[in-house]
Amino acid sequence: MKHNPDVIIIGGGVTGLSTALHLKELGVDDILLVERHYVGAGQSGRAAGVIRGTVRHPTVSDTQLEGQVFFQSFKDRFSIPIEVNHTGYLLVGYNRDRKHIQETMNVARSAGCELKEIDAKEAEELQPGLGTNYNSIYIFEPGGIYVDPMSATFAMSLAAKKQGVKFVEGCEVEDIQVKGDKVIGIKSSIGNFDSPKILIATSVWGQPQLARLGLNVPVRPHIAEMGFFQVGPGSQDRLRRIIFDSRANIYMRPEGEHQIFVGRREGIYTQKNGNPVDPDNYKQTANFHSLDEMHKNLQITLPFMNKGFVHRTYACTYDITPDQMPILDKSEAIEGLYYAVGFSGGGFSTSPWVGKRMAGLIVDGNLAQDLKVFSFRRFAEKKFIKWDNAPANYN
Repeated sequence: MKHNPDVIIIGGGVTGLSTALHLKELGVDDILLVERHYVGAGQSGRAAGVIRGTVRHPTVSDTQLEGQVFFQSFKDRFSIPIEVNHTGYLLVGYNRDRKHIQETMNVARSAGCELKEIDAKEAEELQPGLGTNYNSIYIFEPGGIYVDPMSATFAMSLAAKKQGVKFVEGCEVEDIQVKGDKVIGIKSSIGNFDSPKILIATSVWGQPQLARLGLNVPVRPHIAEMGFFQVGPGSQDRLRRIIFDSRANIYMRPEGEHQIFVGRREGIYTQKNGNPVDPDNYKQTANFHSLDEMHKNLQITLPFMNKGFVHRTYACTYDITPDQMPILDKSEAIEGLYYAVGFSGGGFSTSPWVGKRMAGLIVDGNLAQDLKVFSFRRFAEKKFIKWDNAPANYN
């Protein structure tokens, strides 16, 4: 294998894969993607796979809408199939939060998202068995979709290989080599690779890699817990939509015919840290108290799940920033060093947008205007991204 590619991408998740695909479109010939495990082994394969434009920030909404187009056109574009589930996205909240939710609608619409407020009857028609009452508000985005994250990640890797991107899996990057004020390559477990441009796209593992180079980004690990719940034996009830219920602080999507993927909305950056999290050594399943809380809250959204049960669980590592939005930037001190980290659980849905912008940054060296929203500098300037589509209702 040639040891001096034009660009080295560290990280075989959706961010790295998307960037590689878009670099190819921009004419970059020799791209090497290095992954210490297998493609999708980190957060990408454990994502929810939900993509919805209903977000209270125009650029963040745009990232989602571009993701919808990318995955829906993927087969035509790369001749590799991805199963896209067109269920639509239903946002449920309290009437007292109407002003906030209305602002979300206005911002999302300005970004091109089609959505509408519906009444309880329409919501029940969209999702039979939905917990409705006079005190709730319902917003529906017909274009909301979800995909199986690992299948989609693998399809992206096939597309990248088809375009000529070179892959090295099972390869640990031991050191990013710098000479003077420029990157010159990497030292890895299987040898050295020289390159004038390197992208770090390694989720929570990117923070220590950047810290060794003198760049201290505010990214920390957080263990997020997910549950797969199944309807009761013999039940004909089904989840038919992607739902975010701010009354219960949970989100969900169908998982096959009988199951429901459920995640919690958490105040994750402001929580007391407790014991340090080791992203390479943690319990891979959800704790009982978390699942018990999820199950109780799930019954707020879908009362028929009082007869449902936990089918299986998992836990994964989020790379959290103070505003739960990514840091997409280049080093000002080291020429040729680029990084995309801190996705806080939202990396999958934003990856097509992020990959396109990071590829442009790597090729021409300039931060596009919409990319500046996610720059590292925003934290020092106190320009935090406010994006929540509904207020939290923590007990």
